[in-house]
Amino acid sequence: MPRTDVRRRPWLARLIAGLVLVLGLPGASLAQYGPPSPIGGGLAGSSEIASFGDGSAEPPATRVQTAGGGAYEYVVVGPQGDSDAVRRAIEAAGGTVLRTGILSALGEVTTVSTFPSQASYDRARALIAQQAPRSSLAPQHLYRFAAGAGPRLYAPGLIGDPAPGRCRLTRPVTIGMIDGPVNPDHPALRRADVTYETLVPGTLVPGADHGTAVAALLVGEDDGGALAGFARGARLYAVSVFSERDDLEGASVERVAQGIDRLVAHGIKLINLSLAGPENAALGRAISAAAARGAVMIAASGNDRRPHVAWPAAAPEVIAVTAVDAARRRFFLANTGAELEFAAPGVDIYAARERGAGYMSGTSFAAPIVTALAARQMAHGVRSIGAIRQALQRGAQTLGPGQRNTDFGWGLVRADGC
Repeated sequence: MPRTDVRRRPWLARLIAGLVLVLGLPGASLAQYGPPSPIGGGLAGSSEIASFGDGSAEPPATRVQTAGGGAYEYVVVGPQGDSDAVRRAIEAAGGTVLRTGILSALGEVTTVSTFPSQASYDRARALIAQQAPRSSLAPQHLYRFAAGAGPRLYAPGLIGDPAPGRCRLTRPVTIGMIDGPVNPDHPALRRADVTYETLVPGTLVPGADHGTAVAALLVGEDDGGALAGFARGARLYAVSVFSERDDLEGASVERVAQGIDRLVAHGIKLINLSLAGPENAALGRAISAAAARGAVMIAASGNDRRPHVAWPAAAPEVIAVTAVDAARRRFFLANTGAELEFAAPGVDIYAARERGAGYMSGTSFAAPIVTALAARQMAHGVRSIGAIRQALQRGAQTLGPGQRNTDFGWGLVRADGC
């Protein structure tokens, strides 16, 4: 697995960018979202910041991938029968098709393009709506890890497990995971059944702390229990979709869709998505196609401290998860919203890192606990997302006002045995 010897420091880049904005230094600019200006500047292949200044329900800033020359990329996801019409619409509007890809298991096609102006993008979107209405055009948003910053082994007891690492699946279930790099040689994963691949070419590979932590929370093997997964005995198929550009980690819509397609092609019915970003119609198309093929998807609500659940968790086909601490208090950075369904331990969680272990916080680390409980349900024969939602809801401990609320959803997930 590729590794970088020198860790980059994204906090430094953010600090410098913040000073530029605060001090009003030359060269500072924000692209207003409407969507982001397709002419956006920046280095070839870099990510861009697109600010939402219209009071909408979107995050305050999102990143969009750029192509060579600095133009923003846009992606269409739609059925294979629409691909020719999509290309014609893009070209008729003055856009340039950069590449296409086939999501064979989903029966969909991705088309990535750039546009010379806002008017060109708007024209293409209108033409696609008319000529290929089953296809969706959207910015090539870059999703980020749904992790916060981050100390005890309270999580098993909080959800009702008898002891850390005590529960093992009654029969094998395969869990899919779309995340960043994983270190399968970590002591917590060496004895686990892990298949790992990356969709990221070249050397722009971020560190493996996040992906290794999520993988171990799912299937980690540790006789002492500290790094044991909540679905011990499950098989894990982990797909890395994150790359690192300009000291920032991101996963494009295109790669997330490819990851979903890869897992569905292998017949995997349970997928963990510990990543978060803005609403995206093209990604929504891929999610809908996966759900139609029986995939159960569970995702982190995000850590922007906003009253809107991030995507893909907010998609109706996805189970959205927030994080709580040992006192059942919501993680202070967690997003809230009507789409939230469940809460799980995610604050000061002791988890594996690329090397060693440490305490981590974020909705990223709550989502795999819910995914693990869903895997236990699947091991007992529960398969559909509706049945899994009902099983999790029956066992949930209500937190906050009413049966369901925007801070905790139906409440804290509780294990109904191993």
